Amino acid sequence: MPDSDQTVLEALARHLSLPVAELVRRKDDDLGQLGLDSHGLMRVLLDIEKALTLPTSLELDDAALATPATLQAGVRAVTGQA
Repeated sequence: MPDSDQTVLEALARHLSLPVAELVRRKDDDLGQLGLDSHGLMRVLLDIEKALTLPTSLELDDAALATPATLQAGVRAVTGQA
C-alpha cells in the first residue's frame, strides 16, 4: 500500500493547486482557509481511496477533516499505517 501521508498531501495539493511543500508548511491550517470546500473535500477523499486502493470508503470523524495534519492522521488510523 502506498504511503498514506504522501497520498493525502498529493491529493490535497492537486485540488488546492498548491505545491506539496506549501501544504507541509501549512499542515495545521484549516482546510477551509486553504480553500477546500465540502465538495472539494469529497473529491480529495475519493482520490485518496482510489490511490490507496481501499476496499471500502474512508469513514473519518469530523475532527480528522480539519487540517492536512488531522486528515493524514485519520487516514493513517483507518488504513492501519499509524
